[in-house]
Amino acid sequence: MRNRIPPHLTAFGGLSLLSACLVLSGCDPNKGSETPKPSDTITSKTSEKAPENAPSNSGKPAEIAGAPKYKIVTNGISPFWTAMSKGLYQGDEDLKVNGDWQAPDPDTNAAQVKVIQDALAAKTDGIAVSVIEADALVTTINEAVKGGVPVITFDSDSPKSDRACYLGTNNFEAGRAAGLAALKLYPSGGKLIAFVGNMSAQNARDRFDGFKEALKGSKLEFLREPYEDNKDTSIARKNVEDAITKYGSQVTGLVGLYSYNGPAIIHAVQAAGVRDKMKIICFDGEPETLASLGKGLVDVTVVQKPYEFGRLSIMLLNLLKKDKTFDKAIVEMQPELDKLGMKVDKAKHVIDTGVDVITPANAKEFLDKLKARNLEST
Repeated sequence: MRNRIPPHLTAFGGLSLLSACLVLSGCDPNKGSETPKPSDTITSKTSEKAPENAPSNSGKPAEIAGAPKYKIVTNGISPFWTAMSKGLYQGDEDLKVNGDWQAPDPDTNAAQVKVIQDALAAKTDGIAVSVIEADALVTTINEAVKGGVPVITFDSDSPKSDRACYLGTNNFEAGRAAGLAALKLYPSGGKLIAFVGNMSAQNARDRFDGFKEALKGSKLEFLREPYEDNKDTSIARKNVEDAITKYGSQVTGLVGLYSYNGPAIIHAVQAAGVRDKMKIICFDGEPETLASLGKGLVDVTVVQKPYEFGRLSIMLLNLLKKDKTFDKAIVEMQPELDKLGMKVDKAKHVIDTGVDVITPANAKEFLDKLKARNLEST
């Protein structure tokens, strides 16, 4: 959740994409990246100014007078959203609409609620949101839908809400894919520790549960519940350092459930000099995670498809505005989804965009695909 780094700590690029991207997140939280800047970013109750190191909003098409307006609301500012924004703006051009994205800052439920309320006040025609707290956002989503504005979730769901659809990774299956990859790394078993932003997020819970499901019946297991860092990269690294110090030789593998957890693990492991004793498993494809794969510093990362999160969200919102129903919209989208190999659960209103498992063996091929889209991360 995808997910991920407070604006003032943004550094390296995050999770996957149709053309792909990998899983960890950068080390120096103050270095800039190619991440585009969301419009009208909320920074605090007292300031309307965007964060000093927030990336520029490059690639956004010129606004079209009278065209429908759509708002994509992320769960924070992170390089993970670079690919998503490019897909979003491609959708704008294809459909001749005005779609844009915005991040809550700080990345809390309260700030996300305000972003959505502001979008409604601005008469937006549809909203897509990567939910920070699944249950806490239900009321806000339901009020928007009751007011006639279609709402979909992407990247992280709010399944108890009246959202029209969840579009994105089936995070349980993504976690399961990571768990199956981990089993190959540990034929004789081992002990793992995971790290994440907040277990209150639906995608975090699903990833961890899916990972554990894959390990059932094996000798590979987690020593404890995941360390939480509240999406603070400095805390993320301290958590890894604490785990290495506290559990020592007991732990044989570290798992980063959010994009920036990967780089935090990489740096802490290198500093402690224990790389030869620990495997590193990540989610998403931040630049440092991808580079580390090539250097043999990461063993596996599970990447999502954020480019399609953006492009397909705009397509779906535009169809919902016209037809008002998920069933009618999905009929029109089905040929495109079939072409991309994406699965649809019509009963649950879910579009599963799928994941790719990247290892040092196939990292170069994956990176070549990213370069073809002028991307460095996902």
